[in-house]
Amino acid sequence: MQKIISFIGGCIFLSVLVSCGGSGTKKQDFSGVFFTESGIRFELKTDSTTLIQFKDSTTYEGTWSISHTEDNQEYANIEFGGFPKYYYLKDNKLYYKEKDMLDDQFATPVVYVN
Repeated sequence: MQKIISFIGGCIFLSVLVSCGGSGTKKQDFSGVFFTESGIRFELKTDSTTLIQFKDSTTYEGTWSISHTEDNQEYANIEFGGFPKYYYLKDNKLYYKEKDMLDDQFATPVVYVN
C-alpha cells in the first residue's frame, strides 16, 4: 500500500513540475539590420532606437519596443513619423496594421543581415 501511495505522490509531483515548467516559447531578438523586398533598410538597435533608410537615402530615426499578443507571442512595434505603432514586426514579417499581424495577412517579408 505504501508503494502505491509513493507512486501516486511521485506522479503528482512530476505533473506539477512539468506544468510549472514555463511556456516553452523562445524570446525573439528583434535587434539587428534587415531589409524589406522594396529595399527599405531598418536598423533596430539594442538601446531601442531605430534608423530607417529608404532607397532615396532619406533616413528616419525613431524607437521600437517589444509587445505581446493576447496569447503571449512577441512582436516589435516600430515608430515612424511620430506614431509609436506604425510598423509591426513578427516572425520576420513586417505589417502596417495590428489586425493584419494577428491574422498573418498582407505581410512584407524581411531579411536580416549578419
